[in-house]
Amino acid sequence: MINFRLILLVFFLFITGCAQQIPKSTTPEDNWRRQLATITHFSAEGKMAFISPQKRQSANFVWQQQDNDYEFDLNTFIGTNVLRLQKQGEQVHLEVDDEHYQDRDAQQLVYRLSGWLLPLSEPHTWLLGQLENDAEVDELERVRSANWLSPDQRRWQIRYEHYEPINGVWLPTRITLVHDSLRVKLLINQWQVQ
Repeated sequence: MINFRLILLVFFLFITGCAQQIPKSTTPEDNWRRQLATITHFSAEGKMAFISPQKRQSANFVWQQQDNDYEFDLNTFIGTNVLRLQKQGEQVHLEVDDEHYQDRDAQQLVYRLSGWLLPLSEPHTWLLGQLENDAEVDELERVRSANWLSPDQRRWQIRYEHYEPINGVWLPTRITLVHDSLRVKLLINQWQVQ
């Protein structure tokens, strides 16, 4: 009889625990844009696809930003490192196939060695969705699309297709960048903001 009561007690505790709702992520406050502008340390992880008329390539990426310095890693789906880019101060260091390269322009260095055109100048601006000039926003003031002129004078059309509330701000989780016939798609699975 004691075993039966113990089993019933455990059962009801289990059912009660299952019935509790997990609190939903709270919607950011009205001043979330001001908070977004103060973010200087963050990391983003996800998948990146490069789509051109000639070929399609994809990789996993990890982006870590600290103030104006950053580290960007591209890896194959089995974990092999494709490239590692580090910007520290005015210098950019790139590692590809165990070879090390250095320059002052990250975008040109990556393009010259890999053939991938990426807007790597001022990445935190477009990655966080902080574009304001020539931008279309939704009712929550999130950028939906914008035209961005990178420092090397390339015009990028950027679409922000989905956002998630993270630490009190809206951060994009699906981004498409288009320049001429190149499309770069990002699916961000994880944000960490400090």
